Amino acid sequence: MKIAKYIILFLLMTTVVLAIYLGTLDGTYDVTRTRSVKADPEVIYNDLNDYKNWKDWGPWFEQDSTLQVHYEANTIGEGAGYSWTSEVEGGGKMQTKKVTPYKKLEQEIFFDTPFGEMQSDVYWIIEKTDTGADLTWGIKGELPFLSRFMAKGMEEQMGPMEERGLELFDENIQKKLKVFHIKHGGVVDYSGGFYLYLTASSKIDEMNPKLQDMMLKLEKYAKSNGVRLTGSPFTLYHRYDVENGTSMFSVGYPIAERVITQKGSEVLTGFKERGKYFKTTLTGSYQNLTKAWETAYGELENLTEYRVKEPGEPFEVYVNNPRTTPNPAELLTEIYLPVVNETMKQ
Repeated sequence: MKIAKYIILFLLMTTVVLAIYLGTLDGTYDVTRTRSVKADPEVIYNDLNDYKNWKDWGPWFEQDSTLQVHYEANTIGEGAGYSWTSEVEGGGKMQTKKVTPYKKLEQEIFFDTPFGEMQSDVYWIIEKTDTGADLTWGIKGELPFLSRFMAKGMEEQMGPMEERGLELFDENIQKKLKVFHIKHGGVVDYSGGFYLYLTASSKIDEMNPKLQDMMLKLEKYAKSNGVRLTGSPFTLYHRYDVENGTSMFSVGYPIAERVITQKGSEVLTGFKERGKYFKTTLTGSYQNLTKAWETAYGELENLTEYRVKEPGEPFEVYVNNPRTTPNPAELLTEIYLPVVNETMKQ
């Protein structure tokens, strides 16, 4: 009996010592990693905000082939959630608690563990930079009393997972930004009309900054003079010399009626006659415009009834723009090549 008493006393003392030891430990953890991503904060936020996108970059998918995901009815924004089961790691669930558009997402995650359900707070911070955004992924929480000793190991356990996840997310978002589609719309009847414009000459590789500056000048002029713009901006190509790398072009905005601009103003009013054009639409970054123009001319050569009009001035219309459409994969540009009917006398 004395031995039994000593064993019980030893166990009690061990329990007390262990409790005292655990009481001295800090069971909290906050593991973060940050990566610079060359994408607009809105693009990053929108991709992160939908759990269905996580299958494209989640590091756990490449680590565990037994992972099975179940999405809730809502997978976007506050209240969104999903759950998973795994033969290797067990199950869990996640829910979005709060979102601050384009800046932060706050989520709650639950893991099924041998110690019971473990809850952590997950947060994403998106900070705009000159080249895109710094994306921070953080996981924080407090371990149960009996598992406090594991808190120091959370950095080693979760840190590499965050690093790999951010790397995969970056790779995936870059692929999405480069997606583009070219669609040929055939020959269309363009109605023409009055337009406000500016004209410039430039080296081809220096056109983009000029285009943007000219659009802003036209918008400012229209606003200051009460001119109503009735459509999307466009670039009209008067000359495009690839061999010498030079171009002459006008940037314009459609207007409802003829406007007499002030004497000496660089802003002028033009009129585009109605005519037939071969239309091609690019969905994607402006970096793909050269490809779109090449395919447009190539497709036009396959037509038997029409040919390129000479002389003629092709143009491209910017249906939306980076100021309102931060994802370059969603930009819409329409290309119009002037054509004539081979079967009709000109």
